[in-house]
This record gives sequence, structure tokens and C-alpha cells, in this order.
Amino acid sequence: MRWYSCPVMALVGLLLSASLCRADEAIEKLTFMTEDYPPFNYVQDDKLKGFSVDLLELILKKLGSKKTRKDIQVHPWARSYRLTLKTPNTVLFVMTRRGPRENLFKWVGPVAASPIVLMAKKERNLNVRSSEDLKHFHIASVREDIAEIVLDEYGVPPEKREPVPYPELAAKMLEAGRVDMWAYGDIAAYWIIKQNGFNPSEYAPVYDFGSAGDNYYAFNIDTPDWIIERFQIALDELKTEIEDNGQSVYQNIIDRYIK
Repeated sequence: MRWYSCPVMALVGLLLSASLCRADEAIEKLTFMTEDYPPFNYVQDDKLKGFSVDLLELILKKLGSKKTRKDIQVHPWARSYRLTLKTPNTVLFVMTRRGPRENLFKWVGPVAASPIVLMAKKERNLNVRSSEDLKHFHIASVREDIAEIVLDEYGVPPEKREPVPYPELAAKMLEAGRVDMWAYGDIAAYWIIKQNGFNPSEYAPVYDFGSAGDNYYAFNIDTPDWIIERFQIALDELKTEIEDNGQSVYQNIIDRYIK
């Protein structure tokens, strides 16, 4: 029996090595896409930043991937959404996991939550008491963003909505008075308002839809389950690994952007 053990073990080793190589190749074939949605993911000084970017880079490192943030593509949300919906080996982040999207993608997360609000200029003194009042205002939103789904659910008619490709454009329209409100995540909205040179203290949410759901990495639906499992395990490990300050790797990444 011992005489056969070496060849058998060698064969097992070769099979495992080949399997790992195929797994690594499958991960390397993934195309990652994102948008400007700070502080989750955004471009500043020609560099891609944000805690979802930092987190993904650590996940990829854990999985032995050679990919870095330099390999992540930045597009308008609607374009990336359509590509991820239809194209195998694509990943879009961060995406809010909510009812209509649930079975369209495969999910790794959660990364974080972001309440959806209607942002307006304080000087307008706009008063929204119920969802019925929303039909009387012009509201900007980013195409294919989760806020559009929320506006659909609340029955805001198409003629009262101004869909745009970039959140920066929505902020500029709000500042110029071209729209009454802007439907977006509250943290990201304040960030973008400030980055565009406007005074965040002049703005405030006039209606809070509450949490639209947690944000995730969304994979094309044809992604093999084992890839989803490996990414999820890596993310979960980052949430439990404790650093010298007593916090998890995950929490320290988030704190760098929101504190």
C-alpha cells in the first residue's frame, strides 16, 4: 500500500492544483465596475477611493487575485447596471439590495446601509407631510439608482421626475433651482454637495424614505455560486478580524471616511 501512496498523493495534488488554477482564472476574468457615489466609491485627483473600494481590494487580496483598484472601471450608473445585468463575469458596486433587484443579481455583502432622502435647499421651506405631497414637486434622481425604485413605489409620476446620468448633475440642478428636490442617499448627497463647492449647511432632507436596503457587491446572475461563496467568506473574515485598536478591519475602513 505504501508503494502506491506517493503516486496517488501526487495525483491528488495535481488535481487540487489544477482546480485552484481554474478558480483563480475565473476570479481574474471578473470585470468590476462602479460609479461616483462617495464616500462608498468615488474618483478624487484621478484616483478611485471610497470604503467599498478599499474593502474590495482587501477581499481580492485575500482571494489571491492580482487585481487592484486600477482594474475597476468607472461609468455612469445606468450603463454599468445594464452591463452587469446582461454580461457574464461582471460585478457592480455598491448596489442596494431591494425587492425588484433580488433575483436579477447574485449578492455579496452587506457593505453598508444608506437611507434614501429627498434633499432640498433650506431657503425654499418646502413642506412634505406625506407621500401624496411628492406629486407637487420636481424631483431629480440618478437613472437606475435605487432612489428611482423608491420614487416608483411612492407613486411619483414621470412628469415630475428629472432623471440624470450623474449625481453631480443632480446637485447642480438643485443648487440652480431647476428642481425642487433630489432623491438620493443622505450621506452621499451631502458629500457631493460639498465637493461641488456648495454649502452643505444650506441643504436638509425634507422627506426620509428610511433605509432602502443594505448596499452590496452585485454579481451577474450567471456567476458560479462558489465564486459568490469565496467573496462572501473573505468579506465576513474582514468583519471579524480585529486590529490593534480593538476594532475590526472592516470598521476601521469605514471610520476613515465618515469620522
